[in-house]
Amino acid sequence: MDRVTWFELPADDTARAGAFYAQVFGWKMGDMGGGSLWAQTSSSVGDDQMTPTEPGVINGDISPRSAGFNHPLIVITVQDMDEKIKLVTDAGGTIALEPQVVEAMNMKWAIVTDTEGNNVGILQDL
Repeated sequence: MDRVTWFELPADDTARAGAFYAQVFGWKMGDMGGGSLWAQTSSSVGDDQMTPTEPGVINGDISPRSAGFNHPLIVITVQDMDEKIKLVTDAGGTIALEPQVVEAMNMKWAIVTDTEGNNVGILQDL
């Protein structure tokens, strides 16, 4: 079973949004560059990919809102990106962002749209 491993929240003012989530939920914020904040949602720091080692916990980011990123996004880690892309289209979904390699993070990722119009990120560790 593939699992949700990351979330992304859009914000008009990332500092303001980061302060909100820190105050309300106790999340810790860190600078990710490019105006984005890393949102740490547990007390454990996690591994070198910012993945929490505590069961059931995911981290995410708060990034500047844009025309293509104006709703929260969950990200699911998969074993085989090509297989998942085929399953998405076979099930009636579409590809919103073609798979791209992110060498700095040693991963490939894409955004798909489900049958209800929701965008979902999928990533594969390389």
